[in-house]
Amino acid sequence: MTQLIINIEDTSLLTELKQAIKMLRGVGTVSVIEHQTESAASEITLQAMKDAQSGNTVKCVDFEDYLRQVK
Repeated sequence: MTQLIINIEDTSLLTELKQAIKMLRGVGTVSVIEHQTESAASEITLQAMKDAQSGNTVKCVDFEDYLRQVK
């Protein structure tokens, strides 16, 4: 089965869009999944992503060097 994902900004159109999609030949089911607008990432993860983007990372020569640095 193949899925088609459509992002809808105006949720007032949801009912009409579902009905229209169901009328298309070959459509099995239409499911609605609501996504949260806020990030599920923790503050620690968000800070790590910011650090990586700004180049604030640890440079290691090899795996042994990495193990020494993370102790």
